[in-house]
Amino acid sequence: MGLIARRERQVPYWPLEKVRALQHQRLRLVVEHAFKTVPFYRTLGQDGFDPQTIRTVEDLAQLPMIDGSDLADDPMQFVCDTFRGQGREVFKTSGSTSGLRKPIFWDHASLLLRAARGERDRRVIAELSGESWTAMIVREFLTSEPRHFLARLAGIDTERHQRLLILPADFSSRTQRTIYSEKSLIPRRPVHYHHLPPTVPFKVAVAHIRAIRPRVVLSFGSYVDQLLHYVHANGQDLPMPRLWLYLGDRISPGARLLAEELGCRLYSVYGAMEAGTIGFQCEEREGFHLNTDLCAVRVVGESGEDLPPGESGAVVISPLDNRAMILLNYRLGDRATLSGDPCPCGRTLPLLSQMEGRQSEMVRLGDGREITSITIEAMFSALLRRTVQAQLAQEVPGTLCWRIVPIAGQDREDLERAMKERALSVLGSDTRLEVSFVDRIPLTGAGKFLRAVVGSTDHEGPARDG
Repeated sequence: MGLIARRERQVPYWPLEKVRALQHQRLRLVVEHAFKTVPFYRTLGQDGFDPQTIRTVEDLAQLPMIDGSDLADDPMQFVCDTFRGQGREVFKTSGSTSGLRKPIFWDHASLLLRAARGERDRRVIAELSGESWTAMIVREFLTSEPRHFLARLAGIDTERHQRLLILPADFSSRTQRTIYSEKSLIPRRPVHYHHLPPTVPFKVAVAHIRAIRPRVVLSFGSYVDQLLHYVHANGQDLPMPRLWLYLGDRISPGARLLAEELGCRLYSVYGAMEAGTIGFQCEEREGFHLNTDLCAVRVVGESGEDLPPGESGAVVISPLDNRAMILLNYRLGDRATLSGDPCPCGRTLPLLSQMEGRQSEMVRLGDGREITSITIEAMFSALLRRTVQAQLAQEVPGTLCWRIVPIAGQDREDLERAMKERALSVLGSDTRLEVSFVDRIPLTGAGKFLRAVVGSTDHEGPARDG
């Protein structure tokens, strides 16, 4: 794993032709594996589809498109025969769109390789958090106070480098650490790691951060978004971490401004349980460098055609490094835009320049336009600073509702009037806006906060999970 990690840190800087050659080699291997051992693709072969026609990423368009509903209906049709009962770990997706958490199989060898491949963004995290890479790695193996004492004698600071993970107990990164400890020398839990469930009240999380003073915090994007609004609403003086690493969902424009005011750097990776780390930010933090040799990424239009850089479309992935579950041409549910420009950081991996959120978060205005919920959040960002929590909901096209937990002492009538005036200005008279004041907006079962709920109020998100 150590030798592979040394190689992995160089991959993002390889010539793009070399990365694509590796991508196509892995693609052909996974296609061969799928048509021999995975029921869904074996059936395709029996129906006459020739897997030899899949030689490059562009050829993936020949395969049928699949999505989360196919996975929810029958996940076992995508599981390799060899890994149905052993040699694999089963994770759950976060279920942030429908509330349904789908099972995802990963073989143990692929999980161990993921630990090494994390070197691609691990070096960026070390730089942004102001840590020495060597000392950061050493701290990962300190599992007792005596070891910490020896590390301090060697000149490695351990007190000012605490880590806080605000994630569910069954989140994949915690489960993977257990697997690493069983199959490698990587310990299950270094002593500078602290865990907190995202369901605890914000005041408890604030107390932990104040007591631990972590240098790095890891959570869902929606969690840090809401925590920053809570800190701002209550006027608290909180010692923020040097770096807040978020994943799983997005950060609103208003929360980004709050983080900057508090001196906290925000950093993200683009990942999914179905594929691991799809992309990662570099030091510029202007987009996601795509790990295309590990997961082929296409941005497609309404008819499934590949879109050129600069055009927004649906993200379709094909993980290439998992042998337990094969998901080729898998529509992830996100909308994004590829960049055609090189990144100033020098990495050659393609850049996903804009993440526009999930397809399920697209709202329809009264004049027929469709825009993302995060665009609307940006339009209302100044007014949302007067809230602790805010969730945009749409049950029918042309009508939007802001569900709001206001700051204590906030004049609700004045805020509602201001929200409606703003809606008239930026959304037009054809779109109707309602404002509903609530005591709290509950999290999903996986600990995420849904900032947008589009569709029926009977969906399986916050109303059910509490």
